[in-house]
Formats: sequence, structure tokens, C-alpha cells
Amino acid sequence: MGCVPTSLSQEVGAALGAQAGEARLREVISAGGFRTVRRAAETSFNMILEARP
Repeated sequence: MGCVPTSLSQEVGAALGAQAGEARLREVISAGGFRTVRRAAETSFNMILEARP
């Protein structure tokens, strides 16, 4: 419950939270300098993304 409000109070303010979605996560990961992002695994409740430089 503290992550999203804390993020909003910072300069970047991404506030990704648990429901960010793959597209937004890819944006943030790419902005962080990673070139390759792929969905490595998923279940009904989880999504694992693999990021490589």
C-alpha cells in the first residue's frame, strides 16, 4: 500500500503498482537501457518478464 503513493511523490512518479501491464512495463524497462524484453513465463496471476541489455 505504500509503493504507489511513494512513487507519485517522487520526481519520476511512475507509480506502476501491481496492475501496470506489460506494455507500460516494457516502456519503463526500455527507458532503463534494456534492449530486449520478453515474457519468460506466466500463470493466471503472474507474468515474468526477462530484460537483457
